[in-house]
Amino acid sequence: MVELLKLAVRRFRSEDDYRAMQAHVAEATVAELRARGIELPQCDVLELGAGRGGYSVILDRWSRSLTASDFERDPFFDDAGIPFEIVDVTQPFPFESERFDLIYCSSVIEHVEDTRRLLEESRRVLRPGGYLLLSFPPFYSLAMVGGHMFKPFHFLGETLAVRLTNLVRGREISDYRTAFGSFGLYPLTIDEVARRLHEAGFEIRDAYTRMSRVNTARLPGRLKDLLTWHVCFLARSPGAHLDSNTAKPGPS
Repeated sequence: MVELLKLAVRRFRSEDDYRAMQAHVAEATVAELRARGIELPQCDVLELGAGRGGYSVILDRWSRSLTASDFERDPFFDDAGIPFEIVDVTQPFPFESERFDLIYCSSVIEHVEDTRRLLEESRRVLRPGGYLLLSFPPFYSLAMVGGHMFKPFHFLGETLAVRLTNLVRGREISDYRTAFGSFGLYPLTIDEVARRLHEAGFEIRDAYTRMSRVNTARLPGRLKDLLTWHVCFLARSPGAHLDSNTAKPGPS
């Protein structure tokens, strides 16, 4: 966690620094998945919201195959030779049904107003028994990116949070929905996302705190949101377990 904090402080210095932070997190994610019985060398992986590609480098190195995606393409993916597709998570995905064993979706759902399409399409393109790793920082978290740019005013409600953020930080934000220009920020809680996963037909196999020995994501009530810096849901699509054949070895 100390190394992550160092990388997080430096992440806005350059795109390479941002990717270095993401790669560090992705390496930990690979280990967390392995501890839960999921081996990426046995998986065809879809990454939703790949952004600058820091997670993608590690996922591509470890998985049987990776398809990175986002609503726009960073030239980095061509330079790195990582397969990439344009995907708008609010629209039908451009993939056939039951194509992937695992979907990696980190820090995306909190920017999507209508999450129904994202979750239903994720389930459609997963093979029976496939997994969705869905993670995000709870909006009301006290740590790091809880509330994003509205921190610490996000505890005061949207109207005050927007006004105070504009005043103190010299921003010109109208509301949460347009906080990032072409996409927004929505105050999701851990329990709310769990409910939406169940409604989409997923079975939640685990909910845990990313890169932490203490699982604050299972604390009672709103305490879990306050004390969890980043929650990870490992959700399973109905059906038979993953096929473990034709695995490729991971990096040494």
